[in-house]
Amino acid sequence: MKDVGIYLLTVASTLVFFFPIYFLIQTSLKSYAEIITGPPLGIAHPTLSNYIDIFTQPGYEFTKYLVNSLIISLTSTFLAVVVGFPAAYSIARFNTGGGNLSFYILSLRLLPPIIFAVPLYVLYQAIGLVDTHLGLILLYTAFNLPLTVFVLMSFISELPLELEEAALVDGASRLRVLTHVVLPLSLPGIIAVTILNFMACWNEYLFALIFTFKRAATVTVGASLYITAWQVKWGHIAAAISVSVLPTLVFVTLVQKYLVKGLTLGALKV
Repeated sequence: MKDVGIYLLTVASTLVFFFPIYFLIQTSLKSYAEIITGPPLGIAHPTLSNYIDIFTQPGYEFTKYLVNSLIISLTSTFLAVVVGFPAAYSIARFNTGGGNLSFYILSLRLLPPIIFAVPLYVLYQAIGLVDTHLGLILLYTAFNLPLTVFVLMSFISELPLELEEAALVDGASRLRVLTHVVLPLSLPGIIAVTILNFMACWNEYLFALIFTFKRAATVTVGASLYITAWQVKWGHIAAAISVSVLPTLVFVTLVQKYLVKGLTLGALKV
């Protein structure tokens, strides 16, 4: 009876979590008339017109928004990991900052991002970074660095120090130890923060809405453009969101085992 209860609870939880996805997909397969007049659940006449429209309708350029999101998310994630890994190693191994630096870095994640919007917008307007890929890349990198440093710092601190000492005794430089010993052992943690950073960049809406207009708009902003002064194109919004979910879904599905390992292992298996 206990196993049956756990099974039923698992099925019920799965249905609850997947219902919004089902509702989103079925809305994307309905015509505007059926969405407005038909029942909320069920599809009488499925159609792919919403998906065709978001890629072919002039004035929206949804393909461009997808490309923008890929460029910005991948570049920002790469920069956050490249900068965050040596910073995390320095804090974990040399106690850089005297033990307080890690707390200061993490505290940046505790602040609501909206408080930075006005001063950053004034700064970006002055230096010409509004509605540019570089502007969002720098923003996302700055906001993802604290999590990157904190996760990698915890991961590196649990790696056996004896391996690094053995490499140093054999004549390896500190840089060679970092790249040939610590880096390979830290790959599960690096992959984990890479996934988290990519999802955070891809799903971010607030700064993308404030700091972009058309040229560097991302998929989250592009989906909201179907809310016009005359009507809300629910089918187009649902189709745009369904398409925008696919890259992260495929990416996480392919590397989910590394995500679980990187967030839960934190040390070598002996």
